[in-house]
Amino acid sequence: MAKGAFIPKEILESKAYLALKGIAPQVLGLFMLKRQFEKIPVPKGEKVKKKCVNGQSLSLTYIEAEKEYGITQPRLTRAIDELLAKGFLSCTYQGGTWKQDKSTYGVIDKYLLWRPGTIFEKRHFDPVGRGWRKPKKDGRPKK
Repeated sequence: MAKGAFIPKEILESKAYLALKGIAPQVLGLFMLKRQFEKIPVPKGEKVKKKCVNGQSLSLTYIEAEKEYGITQPRLTRAIDELLAKGFLSCTYQGGTWKQDKSTYGVIDKYLLWRPGTIFEKRHFDPVGRGWRKPKKDGRPKK
C-alpha cells in the first residue's frame, strides 16, 4: 500500500489555507503525513472506511524538522504559530524544556470559520524562570 498524505479538498480551497505564508502550508502537509488510519469494519459490498487514530497526538520536533526537512527552528515556530492562529492545529500538550518532552498537536477544522484578523489559538508562554532566563513582570519571558 502506498504511503502519503490525504489532504481534504475543503482545506486546500479554504480562505485560511490560501492565506498561509512562508513554509506553513508545507508544515501542515508534514503534520498530515504523520496521521495514521485504520480500517473500520463495514458490511460486504460497502466501500471501505478509514478512521484516523492519532489525529490529536501529532508532533514535529525542532530536531526532526531540521534533520529530515531542513526547516530551521525559527521557521518551524512561525509556521506552527500561524497554523494555530488560523485554526488548522490545536495544542493538545505543551511540551517543556526537558529532553523527550515534546508538544503535541491535534488537527482541527476551525479553519472553515477563519476570517482575516481572526486568531483561534496562540502558543502559551511559560512564565517560569529557569537558569539565566528570568520572567518579565507580565509573565512572559524576556527575549
